[in-house]
Amino acid sequence: MNLKSIVPDRISRSAKLFLGAATLNGFGNGITNVVMLLYFLSLGFDSAALGTILMMQPISTVLLLIPSGILADRYGVKKILLAITFPFGLFGILILTARSLEIFMLAFLVMGIVEAAAGVALGPMYSSFFDSKDMDRAFGLQGFLNIISRSAGSLMGFAPPMLVANYGYSLQAAYWTMLFVGLVFFIAQMPLYLLSVWGVNEPRRQGIPKFNLRSKGVVAKFSFLYIVGNIGFGAFFNFFPYYVNRKFGVQSDALGALYFASNFVQAGANIIAPRISRRIGTVKTIALSYVLCTPFWAMFPLAPNFTGLFALYLIRFGLGNLSSPLVGSLYMKLLYRDEKATANSITMIASYGGNIVAPKLGGQLMEQVSLDFPAYLGSGIYACLAASYYLLLRNEKEKEIEQVQVEEHSKE
Repeated sequence: MNLKSIVPDRISRSAKLFLGAATLNGFGNGITNVVMLLYFLSLGFDSAALGTILMMQPISTVLLLIPSGILADRYGVKKILLAITFPFGLFGILILTARSLEIFMLAFLVMGIVEAAAGVALGPMYSSFFDSKDMDRAFGLQGFLNIISRSAGSLMGFAPPMLVANYGYSLQAAYWTMLFVGLVFFIAQMPLYLLSVWGVNEPRRQGIPKFNLRSKGVVAKFSFLYIVGNIGFGAFFNFFPYYVNRKFGVQSDALGALYFASNFVQAGANIIAPRISRRIGTVKTIALSYVLCTPFWAMFPLAPNFTGLFALYLIRFGLGNLSSPLVGSLYMKLLYRDEKATANSITMIASYGGNIVAPKLGGQLMEQVSLDFPAYLGSGIYACLAASYYLLLRNEKEKEIEQVQVEEHSKE
C-alpha cells in the first residue's frame, strides 16, 4: 500500500500526541460500548429507562456548547481542556457507584459538560495541525487509528463471561469491572491531549468574548444534516446491544466479536474514503456512502439469526463509514480559521439535539411499536440524508481556495 495515499505529508509532534490520545480514547470506547448497556440491563432497566439515561448527556451538552465554543476561541483550547478534568473525574465516580436511575441520569448530565468542552475544542485544534490539502487524509488517519483501537477494546467483551466462568464473578460485577477498565483508558488520554496543545501558539482576541461567525449558510446546512442524521442513527444504534440481546440472546462476548470485526471494516473505509473523494469529490463520496449503506440497514429486521445480522452489520458499516472522515474534514475546510470553534459549537448543538431526541424516540418505539421499527425508520432517514448532502453542499467552496481567488482578483 502506498502510505502517501492515506497519511498526511507532514505529521507534527503535536499531531502525533493528539493521535495517541485518540487511540487511547478508542480503547476506552471499545470497552464501554460493549458492556455499558448490558451493565444497565443487569441492573433491571428497560429500553424506556435506557433512553432516559442516554438523553441526559446531550441535554447538558447542548446547553453548554455555545459558551464553550466562544470561550475556546477567546481563551484557547489549553484552558478548556484543563477545566474539564474535574467533571470527567466526577462522572467516573458516579457511573461506578450508581445503582438508581436518578444517579445514572446525573452522571450522564455531568458527562455532557465534558463533551461540550472537548467537542468544540478538539476538532478545530486537530485541523490546525494540517494544511487544507492534507485535511481529508488527516481526518482519515485519525478515524483509522481510533477505529483500530476501538476494535481492540471491543475484544474485552470476552472478559465478562471468562470472569464469571473462571473467577466466580456475577455477570453484573464482571460488567462493572470492565467499565472501570474502560475509564482507566479515558483518564490516560487526558495528559496526551494537554501535551498536544501545550506548545501550540493559539490566536487570542482581546476584550470581551464575542460571537464570531461569517459562514452562517454553511453552519445552517450542516446543522440540519447533523440533527437529521443523528436522529436516524441514534434511534436504533444507541440501543443495538439491547436489540441483539432481546432478539437473539446475545451477550458481551458475541457483541464484542461483532464490534471487533466491524471496526476493522470501518477502519478500511476510513482509509479508502480520501482516495475515493479525490476521484469523484468529497460531497459525492459522502452522498454515495449513505445511499449504499441504506438497503443493508433496512434488512436488519429480516436477519434470521445473529450470523445473518453479523454479515449485514459489517456491510452496512463498511459502506456507511466511507463518509465518516470526510464530513468533518469538509466542514473544517468550509470555515474560516478564526470561527471554527464557534461554528463547531453550533453544529454540535444541532448534532446533540438529535441525540436528545433519538434515545427517547428509539426507546419508546422499541417498547410501544416493535423492536425492529427503529431500523426501518433510520434507514429511511439515511436515504433522504444522501440526497440532502449532495443538494445542499455541492456548490460550496473551501475557504482557503476562496481566499486565494479573492487575492488574485484584487491584484488584477
